[in-house]
Amino acid sequence: MTLQNIPIQFVFFSIFLFWFWNPLFAKQIQFALVPDREDIIQYEIELWKSDVLELEIPFRVLSNPGQVNLFIPDGYEYFRIRAVAKRKVRGYWTELYEVNQFGKKKKPKETPIVKIPVKTDVLVPILTKEGNSELFLTTSQIVIVPVSIGKHFKIQYRINSGPWQKSTSPELNFLKDGSYRLEYKVTNELGVSDGMQVWEFKVDSTPPETSINFLHPTFQKNGKSFISNQNPIQIFAIDSGSGINSIRYRMTCNGAQSSDYMVWNETSWKEILSSCQKDLLLEFSAIDRLGNEEIPKKIYIQKSTKGE
Repeated sequence: MTLQNIPIQFVFFSIFLFWFWNPLFAKQIQFALVPDREDIIQYEIELWKSDVLELEIPFRVLSNPGQVNLFIPDGYEYFRIRAVAKRKVRGYWTELYEVNQFGKKKKPKETPIVKIPVKTDVLVPILTKEGNSELFLTTSQIVIVPVSIGKHFKIQYRINSGPWQKSTSPELNFLKDGSYRLEYKVTNELGVSDGMQVWEFKVDSTPPETSINFLHPTFQKNGKSFISNQNPIQIFAIDSGSGINSIRYRMTCNGAQSSDYMVWNETSWKEILSSCQKDLLLEFSAIDRLGNEEIPKKIYIQKSTKGE
């Protein structure tokens, strides 16, 4: 019998901090443990001072199912829980919870991004907003090369229902954005053909374009625009080809080293303001789903002083 698949269910109530009047216990956490099975009779709780479990011995407590008032001794910052069933069958430990963050909604972690790698396939399918799949060309040139048809052959081809042309190894350039229909067939010296081949695809070599706006109109004075920290920047991007993959940004605070590029989202502006209280250089650009990247645009925001 094993409890490895039994989840621990929490019902959160509150977290209390006792910093002054209780020398033994620094914190108290209230929550409820709700068993998923009738044979669960108890829960084991381990308290840890650090997340390096190999370097210490935990402080252990037992709790019955239901509401739990967990008193955290001073210096213990982490804990974990596992269920105990009848006959002392024990389940697996939960993840290690941080006491100060327990019960709080986790903030999504931003990670640096890099430019989308260039596709190695000549044609790649990309889903449209309507859910249809369209082929996009990832290179500006297509070379038609016959396979296993002999030494003497000819290739007939045409583009977008234009005139038929002949060649032994045509190199077709597609330099303009748009939709294309390529038809071709290969015929050997005996007149045997492999049949007509038809490819319909699009070319998108134009990067997206971003624009910025403020949620509320800016205040104008002496040729300068003034904004408050309650007036967030909104960044938009448009792309007429394969579509927007992401908008990315980086910031330079007061002339220091620039940050890594991050994906722009609805909380980015608040995070920027909270991390930089001085002059700010913001760079942003959009990338489409083929990897075409816009040249970064810049906006410089200078913190005003009293009297300006």
